[in-house]
Amino acid sequence: MAKGVLVLNPSQPSVSVIIPTFREADNLPLIVPQVAAALAARGWPFEIIVVDDNSPDATPEVLQNLARTTPQLRYKIRTDERGLSSAVLAGMAMAQNDYLVTMDADLSHPPEAVPLLVDKLLSEADFVIGSRYVPGGKTEDWGFFRWLNSAGATLLAKPFVGQTRDPMAGFFALPRRLLETAGPLSPVGYKIGLELLVKCHVQRIAEVPITFRNRIHGESKLTMKEQFHYLEHLSLLYDYKYPKASARTKFLIAAGCGALACVGTVGGLQRWSDFGFPINIAFGLLAMIAVTFAFFARYVHAQRDSLHMQHPYSEFVYISLAELVTGWFFAVSTVSANSASYVKAAMGIAVLLIVRYALRKVFMHDLRGLRGVPKANFQVTARTAPRVRAASA
Repeated sequence: MAKGVLVLNPSQPSVSVIIPTFREADNLPLIVPQVAAALAARGWPFEIIVVDDNSPDATPEVLQNLARTTPQLRYKIRTDERGLSSAVLAGMAMAQNDYLVTMDADLSHPPEAVPLLVDKLLSEADFVIGSRYVPGGKTEDWGFFRWLNSAGATLLAKPFVGQTRDPMAGFFALPRRLLETAGPLSPVGYKIGLELLVKCHVQRIAEVPITFRNRIHGESKLTMKEQFHYLEHLSLLYDYKYPKASARTKFLIAAGCGALACVGTVGGLQRWSDFGFPINIAFGLLAMIAVTFAFFARYVHAQRDSLHMQHPYSEFVYISLAELVTGWFFAVSTVSANSASYVKAAMGIAVLLIVRYALRKVFMHDLRGLRGVPKANFQVTARTAPRVRAASA
């Protein structure tokens, strides 16, 4: 057996299948019996755990009825929170068996493939994905834009997963013990599998081809809001995996967008107003600060659990005032209204970037403004999910 593969009981694996739900009352009577039949055919001990986010439909009644006919079914109705990722982690905290499988309730993931994922865990991997994109896998009736959206999301995750074809999949399996190696789990949105791949430091990933089917009942939960949550999630993962490079890249992105706003504002005012260059550059710098604030506010919101800055918005105001004064004096002393060349404008932007970097590095301690988390204190937890103490890394 290859070094690093976690094998617990290959002769008689016990399996916990975790199914997060929200408004899936019509699909549950279909998926639960099919999963149970697929695992019973192997003779393995198993349980099916449904974690529902207090669906405003008949889900509680459906689960009660299913529990009478499927004794392996356990479920939890959550009334204090919502979210697919935290629901999955709550289900993993409830799990009593050695191997964990996560899948959607809408039958897009084939129940008959559940034992195939576990087979791969037993033979060659510590994380197995039911994949749409390996040879033999496919999607059912996807249009071009849906395919493009999935391909773009997968490309953004490439630095974390190497050659893995379908890291965004919600159909995956892992040994429960692998969670003990995890960093602090705090996923945003739906991509809990990607969170686990990164935070559990998975070395061996296998993919099993599946046909990703269209849902039978209900509506897709993949909204534009979830697309933005995915970008926020990626930002957090890049912070975790590449802390220095991530901070500097985000700084350059925010600063670049601010610089474009500044140049655009000054250029527009120079052409269509009579204010004069000193006033125009002041408005341009204010536009730059406003754009930067939009990035900063979103970052503070996303990192609210780990910021070491006691008063982030006050610090932002102080630093922005320093940037405004420094940038304004540099601009009016080096560039006149009649000789605002591209070279001088580029020099001005470069100086502003250096000033911004230095100010934020010195006064915000580091570009991220985040607390360090000792590895010995890592916990397997969602932001609001039940906490499960992990072993020291």
